[in-house]
Amino acid sequence: MNRLWNLKNGFLLPGRSFQPCINSQAKRFRKKQTPCDIHYYPINKKPCFNLQDVTIERGNQCHAKLIRSFLFTHYWPREPSVVGLWMCLNSPYLETLTDKYSNTGDRLLAFEFLHRTKEKKLIGVSVANKTFPWMVDEYEDWAHYTVCNAERYRMYFMAHCLKSPSLFNKYNVNFLYDIEVLGTASEVAGQGVATLLLKAALEHAEESRFPLAHVISVSHYMSKICEKCGMKREWSMEYSDFIDEAGQRVFFPRRPHLNVNVYTKHFNPAAGGRLPCSPLPV
Repeated sequence: MNRLWNLKNGFLLPGRSFQPCINSQAKRFRKKQTPCDIHYYPINKKPCFNLQDVTIERGNQCHAKLIRSFLFTHYWPREPSVVGLWMCLNSPYLETLTDKYSNTGDRLLAFEFLHRTKEKKLIGVSVANKTFPWMVDEYEDWAHYTVCNAERYRMYFMAHCLKSPSLFNKYNVNFLYDIEVLGTASEVAGQGVATLLLKAALEHAEESRFPLAHVISVSHYMSKICEKCGMKREWSMEYSDFIDEAGQRVFFPRRPHLNVNVYTKHFNPAAGGRLPCSPLPV
C-alpha cells in the first residue's frame, strides 16, 4: 500500500517529500492528464550523470550503423547549419554525408556505462577527415549541379568557410585535419562529453604529427568548447551576412547560434609526439 501511494503522490525521500512535476508542454495538446505528463524528477535538473562512466573508443566498420542512427537521431536535428535552412532529414545530401561519416575518417565514440543494465550507451560522436585545397572547388561544383536550394546553400556555405580564412596559405600546409562532426546526445548536453571528444581528437592529431587541426564551429556551444580546449579563432561571420544571389538572407538558426567561427590548433610535426611525464624525484 505504501508503494502504491509513492507511485501516485511522489517519491518520499529521507528528510523531505518529492512531489511529481507536470509536463505542461506535453499536456497542452491533451484535454485529459495522462501518465505520460508526469515525471518524477525536477524540470530544471537532469537525471544522474557521471562523467567518470564515459569512455572514448575508436570507431570501426562494426559501428557504422550505430553512428548512422546517432547522426539522424541526435546530430542533424540540432545542427544549426541544417536546422537554419529547414533542410529535411531525408534529403540525399544528408544521406551522402551520413554514409561518409559512418564509414570513413577518424571516428571517436563516447560511451556511457549504465550500471543498472551493465550496458554501454552511445552519447557522443566525433568524426575527422583530411581536407585538401582542391575540395573547395569540388564543393562549389557539386553545389552548382544541385537542384535543392537548401542543399546548394549549405555546400556554398562550407566552401565559403574553407576559402575565406585562407589557412592553407597562412600556415603553408598541404591539408587540414578537419574535425567535421562533434555532437552529443541531448540528455547529456553541457556535461563535458564534447570536450572529452575534442581533446581526444586533438591528441590524435598531435600524435599523428598533423600540422593543423581545424574546426568549423557552426554553433555557439561548439565555439565555447573549442576555446576551452585551447584552439585559436581564425575567422568569424554572422549567419545574417550569408546571402543568396538576390541579396536575401539564407540562414535562420535559433538563438544563441548567430555566428559561425573557424578554430585551429597548430602543431609542429618536427617536434614529434609528446614526451611522457618524467618520474618525480625520490
